[in-house]
Formats: sequence, C-alpha cells, structure tokens
Amino acid sequence: MSDPRFAWCGNDSLVVNTAYQPVKYEHDYFHKEYKNQYGRSYTDDRQAILERSRLRYELIQSFVSPQSHPQLLEIGSAAGYFLKTMQDAGFAVRGWEISETMCKYANARGLKTTRQDFLKGAKAHARKKSAQPFDIVALFYVLEHIAEQKAAWQHLSQLVRPGGVLLMALPSAAGPVFRFDRKGWYATHPVDHRVDYSPRALRKIGPRFGFTLREAWSEGKHPQRFPLSRFSFMKEFYQRALDRAPLSDTIFAVLERQS
Repeated sequence: MSDPRFAWCGNDSLVVNTAYQPVKYEHDYFHKEYKNQYGRSYTDDRQAILERSRLRYELIQSFVSPQSHPQLLEIGSAAGYFLKTMQDAGFAVRGWEISETMCKYANARGLKTTRQDFLKGAKAHARKKSAQPFDIVALFYVLEHIAEQKAAWQHLSQLVRPGGVLLMALPSAAGPVFRFDRKGWYATHPVDHRVDYSPRALRKIGPRFGFTLREAWSEGKHPQRFPLSRFSFMKEFYQRALDRAPLSDTIFAVLERQS
C-alpha cells in the first residue's frame, strides 16, 4: 500500500486502517455526518433506505422465511427501517442501536429496539441463562467500524444459531474505486473504518468462525466508476456485470452458520 495509514493483508484480501479513530454515533452522525455524505439526513432519506431494505429482503427470500428463520436481530438498527420491512413480512424483530436518538425513533414506531453497544450487548446476551441465539442476525455498515474484529466475529458466531444466517452490508476493497482510483479511495476513506473486506475476504475469514458465504451481491451500483465508462457500451457492460456479481464498492452478503 502506498499510503502508510493502510496495510494490505493479501492472504485474507482485506485492508486494515492503522490510523483508525472511533467516533460517537449519536444525533449528529445520523443528521450532519450522513447529510455531508449523502446530501440529506438519515431520516430524510427514509424512502430510499426502505427501498434498499425491500431489495435486500427480496434477495434473501431463497434463504429465509418467517417459518424457517422467525427470530431476527439487527445490530446497528438505526431508525429501524430494515426491522420494519422484516416485521411487515412476518418476522419477529429486535434491534440493538447505540444511538439514543435512533432508539427513541424506532421504539416510537413499534420496533423493539434497545440502546446497545454491539460488543457489550453480545457479552450481556451470552451471560443470560435464558438467552437463545437468533435465526437471523443482520448488520449493515457496522462491522467495518469495530476495532476488535476477532471479538466481533466470535460474538456473531454465538449470536447466530447453527443453520441460521448472518446478513452483512459492507464497503468492499474489491470495488472500482479501490481498484482504479486508489488515491481517491485513500482521500475519502472514513477514519472510523477499521477494516475493509471483500467477497474473497468473507469467503476466507467466515469459516474460521463457523460461517460459509452463501451469496454476495453488488449493493451500490455505480458503473461510471469503472474505466472507459464514458462510452455508453462500456457503461452498459459494467451495469450488467454489477447486476450479476459483487463488483461494486459496497456489497450485500449472506453467510450461513454451520452446525
């Protein structure tokens, strides 16, 4: 890596941010910081996020149903938009969210959400004698923020029952910005992202904690980020490729917990 802040782990196909700095995910993050990145606040972006949640549910219907996998936990559930989608589909849902503001927002809309740090919450859950693992655990754009990556995977292994599934959305170090605009990737990389994964990284690291990657898709599809995309035929080619394979800068993945 040409930037000293980052280390490339070739064996696992992931990038480690050695200059990682944690941030507080409170009201300003979901309003000011989110707006700086996407042009509108998190709650103002409600319709777009609900549509993304609907698309995610469509993608996972061949893996889960309310009958086969009824109990869902979302870690970092924010305002509860994915919880709402899954609840409406018949799943029993629960959220853990570190932001008090987002917890209040979700609970006010009938979505059971606990103000909970992931690692602390997982430890507390493990200590409860009556606690059971979940059929589905979802975490979208959460894992990359956690400094203790090994501990995070270990807790996820305990939170998902054998035969259950882990749903993840992540930035990808196999996307076009990392591959073709490395300087731009360095310049825009968030300080609070500890690790950037790739589909290959999930395939290699998941089995160490009992998970098998079942499927991965492109989530944010931006064909214009690829070389020669100024030519319409190349842009169309990239769009088709993104529809068929996890080649984008962000990915959505399903991992199954093995027995």
